Amino acid sequence: MTVAGWRASRGRVVILSSVLLLAIGLGLARRVWRAAESAVQDGAKSATSAGVLRATVAQIRTASSPFEPVLPAISFRSAASFEGDLFVLDEGSLMRWSGGECRQTWRTGRELPPAPLVSIAVRTGVGDPELWIATEGAGLLIYDGHTFRQLLPADGTSRKVTALLPTRSGEVLVGTASGLFVADGKVLRLFHQTLSSMQVTALAGDEDDFWVGTRSDGAWHWHGGEASHVTAQLPDQQVLSLAASGDKTWVGTALGVAEFANGEFQRNLGGGLFVQALGTNDSALWVATMDQGTVRIPLMERSPHPQRTGLMTAESSATVSFAKIGGALAAVQGRQIALLPDRRVLVKAAEGQLSGRHITAVHADGQNKLWVGYFDNGLDIVSRNGEAVRVKHVDDERLFCVNRIREDGQNGETAVAAANGLAMFDGSGEMRRVLDRASGLIASHVTDVLFAGGTTVVATPAGLSFLENGITSVYGFQGLVNNHVYTLAQWNDQLYAGTLGGISELKNGLVKASFTTANSELRQNWITASQTFGGKLYLGTYGGGVIRFEPTGAVSTFESFSHKRIEINPNALAASAKALYAGTAGYGLAVLLKGEERWRLITSGLPSANVTALDAHSGELYVGTDNGLMRVAEASLLP
Repeated sequence: MTVAGWRASRGRVVILSSVLLLAIGLGLARRVWRAAESAVQDGAKSATSAGVLRATVAQIRTASSPFEPVLPAISFRSAASFEGDLFVLDEGSLMRWSGGECRQTWRTGRELPPAPLVSIAVRTGVGDPELWIATEGAGLLIYDGHTFRQLLPADGTSRKVTALLPTRSGEVLVGTASGLFVADGKVLRLFHQTLSSMQVTALAGDEDDFWVGTRSDGAWHWHGGEASHVTAQLPDQQVLSLAASGDKTWVGTALGVAEFANGEFQRNLGGGLFVQALGTNDSALWVATMDQGTVRIPLMERSPHPQRTGLMTAESSATVSFAKIGGALAAVQGRQIALLPDRRVLVKAAEGQLSGRHITAVHADGQNKLWVGYFDNGLDIVSRNGEAVRVKHVDDERLFCVNRIREDGQNGETAVAAANGLAMFDGSGEMRRVLDRASGLIASHVTDVLFAGGTTVVATPAGLSFLENGITSVYGFQGLVNNHVYTLAQWNDQLYAGTLGGISELKNGLVKASFTTANSELRQNWITASQTFGGKLYLGTYGGGVIRFEPTGAVSTFESFSHKRIEINPNALAASAKALYAGTAGYGLAVLLKGEERWRLITSGLPSANVTALDAHSGELYVGTDNGLMRVAEASLLP
């Protein structure tokens, strides 16, 4: 059954699936359906028994904002030919390339909603072609060549679009984190009950014969109006990619590829390859792997062996997807797009950007250097000499998952707390030593670091370590309220350690008091961030926003956080003389002016509503997100 045929028969499907509609007849069922469809097109939509997903459709307008991107990293994810040009996206922008040059750019948070971009596809078959964009949290974006509109589901999980598959009939199959839907640009419907409530990872095929990959439940094959579950023949149940050509389909997993013909299993290919993406051309299967570059598998051979292609070089990065451009297959890599098999480069990103977009720590030091830490891409040190900007990337396995960057003003060192140790850098930006468990810390994973006089305090998931004429440690046995320490603050000559289970007050390395929901006014035990502001101590919590804490255990809450479950990201609190700033997980930047009790939540102008790192320095605020780094002058941000 085709998608168009399924759509035409949806009234009959509703009748067969609903006892009530059986009783009241086909005519009324059709009128109910038309009424629901009309309501969807008019604006606020209602979920119906026919599977219509409640959503809104609205034109996207450019947001005015004082935020400016800081050397935005380019990491191409997807590409498609549209209106005679090549449209390429990375997580933070959609770019229009022509003649090897970028002619136009639309940025998330400005021209596009504040959410990472996932992939693009061209819809044809009905009216003029349209460019469809999948996002991670903002639903579907649709570009008609002039304006953008957004199809935004009310359900948050369904807003995370993972895959797109345009069909001949003009509809688009939409894979999400909560099942498979079908869309016509105005309405989003559940495709079939069998394919609901699954985490879709990939789509391939066409309307009457297509495949669905899932995160942990193998693959599904839709053919003849029925869905078949495919698990036993796959190398692994986590499907990462799909490709289809004629009657053949290839299913890529972390352990290799399974080949099917007319829905029947044929053979396994590339055993052991961690398959990230698949593409086909000239009787060959192209496989983008996570760690071995891009390989070519000749399909005409009885026992084909993967062939190296040299598509992972110092000038490029791993292939993340494939695209058909002008009838030819192209490899979409982090910083370039190359045609296959000759590897002719069509698009190449400019140099001089940051190394990544998922920012987890940021610090502007006293020597005009900007330090940027990443979740999975090490550390960047940005220095400026006049108009010249230099980005020094430090890629070291010990700098995986940077949690905090602090400067020691007394000796000119900068400490970088990461999942594999505490790295100490000198004033020139050279890493001089790394402290870990083997060096005497209570654990190698460092979540925060604080310079308190002549003592360096190190927070870890196993307790605290103090560096002063040797290393001593404190954990639960010595009274620490919980071993997993997230954040450190010094206030009124006391040290405060925010943990998974409350907050402890320490003096001279000894625990003096601890506060939890059981013995204080704390409403959340999980403390994620801490910062002094206006002579008071403020704590970020996991679920309760920001609170003001007193030494007695008394707590002041804020009305701004009382109606939402707001999570403050680890160590995402920063203060200037004028305001306190908090980074939230999903609600953007929270701002509290000095002397006020009302927080403002800001998302406009940010590339993501997930603010993960903050630093205030010399009248400027640096805002790190999971989709890039922004800078704003405080004077333009505050009333």
